[in-house]
Amino acid sequence: MEKKIYLALTALITVLAFVDPSAGQEDKLDKVRAARAGDSATEAAIWFAKEGRLFEKYGLSVEMIRLWGSSLVVSMMLAGEIPISQIGAAAVVDSNLAGGDLVILASILRNFVFYIFSRPEIERMTDLKGKTMGVTRYGAISDFAARFALARYGLQPDKDVAVIQTGGATESVAALSTNRIQAVALTAPATIRARKLGFKELLDVSKLEANFPFNGVVTRRSYLRGNENIVRRFLKAYVEGVVLAKKDPLFAKKVMAKYFKSDDKEVLDESYEWIVRQNFSIPPYPAIQGITTILKEIEARNPRAKTMKPEDFVDMRFVQELDKSGFISDLQK
Repeated sequence: MEKKIYLALTALITVLAFVDPSAGQEDKLDKVRAARAGDSATEAAIWFAKEGRLFEKYGLSVEMIRLWGSSLVVSMMLAGEIPISQIGAAAVVDSNLAGGDLVILASILRNFVFYIFSRPEIERMTDLKGKTMGVTRYGAISDFAARFALARYGLQPDKDVAVIQTGGATESVAALSTNRIQAVALTAPATIRARKLGFKELLDVSKLEANFPFNGVVTRRSYLRGNENIVRRFLKAYVEGVVLAKKDPLFAKKVMAKYFKSDDKEVLDESYEWIVRQNFSIPPYPAIQGITTILKEIEARNPRAKTMKPEDFVDMRFVQELDKSGFISDLQK
């Protein structure tokens, strides 16, 4: 009898020795689905948290969903399929004016990280009068950036300069190549392709004084009411990922290479320097002034925008907590 017990215990110990100690830990994490709407460097904040295993550090198992465009992300969120996303504020404003309940919690990018590229014969922004500018789609951030840049140079969009949709960054560069458009608003890494094809770097829009909620963390108010703790932990991981990337360029570029599916040094260097190091904002307070810009732009097609305030679209509490508690300053040491 004792021999049988001994053999059974020996077998059990042998089995346990080969069990992965992390097995089962995933079941203890709160599962969250989070969406992103693009593959450019402007999306990298959520990648850093994911690849640095920072969501797990804060007790979350985050399934990251890639969807094509902010409008699809919004639809999935309103359907209850995805509770948290990383998208720009323009989509949030449009949705809420139509009755949605989305809320912006953080803005990691608060200006227009776009270059205006043109055909070589265009020497300056004012030369675009009578020409055609390309944007991915109307209401997209590229559309806002293009119109903002034109207005800064005294050009009236749709009157002095035609603005047309191209469908995407790749299509934009192709349209520039065929002279269907004479200028386009691009962000990294499409900027590299345009430069290599010999197109002119007409303007770095990020250098203009602007406050615009380009990209950040969004959820639904209905989800937030019952899941504040999950949202708080998500934001901790999100912010820590960006701080880590700013401190560790090698980590950041390795992550971007994975999502770009390219280890092109020029692409990675520009994406890191221009987007991550220079333009990712910590602490990521929602860009209130930029929402005012969006509302003014929308007024012409949706009069309800005149009745809304920028504060109606944001919840500042979570970033304020992380900032005032010393969480962010401790990370940056």
